[in-house]
Amino acid sequence: MNCFELFAGCGGLGKGFHEEGFNIVVANELEENIAVTYKYNFKDTNVIVGDITKKEIKSKIKKAWENIRCDVILGGPPCVAYSMAGHRNSRDPRGQLFKDYIEFVKELGPKVFVMENVKGILTILHDKPNLNADEKKLADEYYALEEEKLKLEARIRSKKPKIKNKPIRLLKEVKAKIKKMKKDIPKFRMNVTDIIINKMKELGYNVQMKLLNAANYGVPQKRERVIFVGVRNDITEKFEYPIETHNKDGTDGKLKWVSVKEAIDDLKDAPENAEIQQIYTKHTPKFIEKIKNTKVGTSVLKKYSESFYRCYPDRPSNTVKENHGGVFVHYEKDRVMTPRELARLQSFPDAPDFVFKGTKSSMLIQLGNAVPYLLSKAIAKQVKKLL
Repeated sequence: MNCFELFAGCGGLGKGFHEEGFNIVVANELEENIAVTYKYNFKDTNVIVGDITKKEIKSKIKKAWENIRCDVILGGPPCVAYSMAGHRNSRDPRGQLFKDYIEFVKELGPKVFVMENVKGILTILHDKPNLNADEKKLADEYYALEEEKLKLEARIRSKKPKIKNKPIRLLKEVKAKIKKMKKDIPKFRMNVTDIIINKMKELGYNVQMKLLNAANYGVPQKRERVIFVGVRNDITEKFEYPIETHNKDGTDGKLKWVSVKEAIDDLKDAPENAEIQQIYTKHTPKFIEKIKNTKVGTSVLKKYSESFYRCYPDRPSNTVKENHGGVFVHYEKDRVMTPRELARLQSFPDAPDFVFKGTKSSMLIQLGNAVPYLLSKAIAKQVKKLL
C-alpha cells in the first residue's frame, strides 16, 4: 500500500502508517532542518524538500510517482492561519495550503486520503470559491478594515505619546465599521471545512470528518485534532474511525488516560545523552528559583498559561507545542522537559526506533507540530482494515 505524505514534518503521521505496513514512497517537507529527521527514520522514502506551492517542487513530486500507484495520501497542511491563538487571517497564504493537498488528491487519485488539522479549523471561515464581482468587493472592504484594525492596535501597544489619542479614536471607528459589516460575511465566506469536503466530493470521494482526542488512544497528552478521511467512490467499504481505548476515569471497559508520570518518570534522573535526545536545558540560577516557586498546574511566566507550564504528574499533559523553547516544566524536577521526554508525551517510540535530528530548538519545533504516533497508528489500522 503506497503512501505519499505531504507537510511531513518529522514523520509522526507517517510513522504510524509505516508501522502498519504502508510503504511511504514519497514525502514532502518544506524545511531541510526538519526533513533531516524524516530522512533518518524513513531511509527508503524519497524525501523531496521544498515549498509545495512552487512549480518545480510539484513537478519533482509528480515525476517521483510516474508508473507507481498511489494508494493513500497523508498530511496536515500547516495550521498557522487556523490556530485558536492570536489573529486568524483567512487570506494568509499559510492557511491556503489545503488547496495544494487537494491538487495532489486530484492528480494522483488515491484510494484513501487522511488529512489532519487543529481544532481551530472547525470555526475558520474562508472566501467562498468563485466569488462574483460584488461579493469580492465586499470581501476586499472587510479585509481592508481588519488590516487597518491590526495596524492601529499595534500603534496603540507601542505607547508613543504623540500618536496615542488619534489611533484610539480611529480604532473605535474601524471597529464600528467592522461590526456593521458582520451581517454581510455569509455573502462571501463559508466554513473552510465545507470548502474542503465539497471539493473532495467533486473529485469523487466520500468524506468524513471527526474531532479526536489523542488521550483517548493511549497518548499521555490531551491533544485534539480534526481528522478528515476520504474514500474513493469506487470502494464500497466504509471507513470507521478507531474505537477509543482510554478515557479520563477508566470507565465503560476502557483504560484510564495515561499520565505524564507514567510516560516519563523513568527519565527524570537519567544522565544527559544526545543519542537518545535526553538533552537538558541550562537554566540561570534566577530562572531555577522561579521554577522552584511554580506550583503544578501553573506557569513560570504568570502572564502565559502554556509556556513553561508545570505539568500535573497524574494527568495527561496539555497539548505539546513548539512555544519557541517555552516547553513544559517537569512536575518534580526544577527544569524544563527534554526533547525525549516531550517525545514520550507525543507517544513516539524511544531511540533508536525513532530518532530526532538537528538542534534542540529544531527538535522542539518538530515535536510541537507532530501527530502523536499512537493516534496515527490507530487511524492507520482502520485504513488498512478498509483496504
